[in-house]
Amino acid sequence: MDERDLEREGRGRRRKFVAGLLALGLGLTLAGLGFALAPSRSADAATQVGVLAGIGVGLAIGGAIIAWKTRPNDHRWHSETVAARRERLQAGRTQQLWLLPLASAAFLFQGTRGVTAILSGDGSWPDGISALLPVLYAWVAAAVAMGWDHRSRTERRFMEDELTLVLRARAVGLAFLVLMAGGTVALGLGLWRPSLAILALPFVLTAAGATAGIRFAWLDREAGRDG
Repeated sequence: MDERDLEREGRGRRRKFVAGLLALGLGLTLAGLGFALAPSRSADAATQVGVLAGIGVGLAIGGAIIAWKTRPNDHRWHSETVAARRERLQAGRTQQLWLLPLASAAFLFQGTRGVTAILSGDGSWPDGISALLPVLYAWVAAAVAMGWDHRSRTERRFMEDELTLVLRARAVGLAFLVLMAGGTVALGLGLWRPSLAILALPFVLTAAGATAGIRFAWLDREAGRDG
């Protein structure tokens, strides 16, 4: 990397390191608060603190990973070649596309409980958040697969190539098929019982986003193996 690239990369890593530490601190605070309040709560209150703890754990894990990867005492990136940087960034994208669908699936059970509470008329704002979390992670997975995330946009010359475009088209094509099939099933359920259609939608959206991410990551892995 030339001097300008080194300076820009250094600024970006410092920002990410600080953001990672802030996310780690906030996550540990939320998780600790949730676990501390859980024994004294029951029913809906227990669900609310469970959502709080879940968000905290997710933030803490994500913040810790970001902070570790951008730690100030790691100077290996200074002498990184263009090919090595491209390989590192694309490998990081593949790791994200494996982890994001898993996070989405982990929050899906909690989200289903939230949707059920809302449909029964007993829901509160934590139920709404828990219902949206798996869908949010599915959106992030789809955005990374499509190259809409911040890193893909700012590092486009390293992240985009002909192979990426081919893998993206195949992954998104399958995700669209899953979305259409899931939407059709949700429509059928809605014609029978409208509440079941609403309950099915988080599963449909999560499945479509996860398909885009996992399919891209799997194809990238197979392409690397063939290479």
